[in-house]
Amino acid sequence: MPELTLERLLSKLGYGSRKESRALVRMGLVTLGGKIAEDPFMILEPMPKTLQVNGEEIPVVTELYIMLHKPQGYECSHQPRHHDSVFGLLPERFLGMEIQCVGRLDVETSGLLLLSNQGKFIHQVESPKKGLLKKYRAELAREFTEAQKAQLLEGVALRNEKKKVQAKEIETLGKKIITISIQEGLYHQVRRMLAAAGNHVEQLSRLSIGNVALPETLAPGAWRYLTQEEIENLGG
Repeated sequence: MPELTLERLLSKLGYGSRKESRALVRMGLVTLGGKIAEDPFMILEPMPKTLQVNGEEIPVVTELYIMLHKPQGYECSHQPRHHDSVFGLLPERFLGMEIQCVGRLDVETSGLLLLSNQGKFIHQVESPKKGLLKKYRAELAREFTEAQKAQLLEGVALRNEKKKVQAKEIETLGKKIITISIQEGLYHQVRRMLAAAGNHVEQLSRLSIGNVALPETLAPGAWRYLTQEEIENLGG
């Protein structure tokens, strides 16, 4: 395995090709340990924990595990059609690191969205077979009844799905407010399930995936790195 040079690290951190990374160093825009780096081919031993690029402190993290508080009105797509992309809420260099959404939330749904550039992790979280429950808070158009709850827990038939889909857990918070946990990640699943039970979702937000919950302190549009404990809880 080739030794890790400064130009290689900058490229891994999403600053473009190695040629583009060399140019950043030669323009005096990269600082290591408080000193402007002059040699793009310098070998990084030991690996620095941070460096500065154009005055911005950058953690040396090449494997991305990100939590984003997705606001309403954003598409989970690199090529959005009608709204802004969630990727516009992240540092531009993450795009060069091939970051992807771990599952999706529709444009009108807010809440916890995970993103990563690690394929194994993405598959682990997305796979229904892994058993990670996804918990949502739903505000409904009509009063939520015990009959609807029983129907959802037993399973409802959705168009174009071969098997009935069940809610794993439901908690009633108010006459028209519930939390509902599902194991799959089908298209508009929670909205379609409530419609199949005779109700309608007006507001929907994802609260958690597995044991990882969206912190109240993370504002809409804000993001942070997952902790090592959170990564492990999600199977990473």
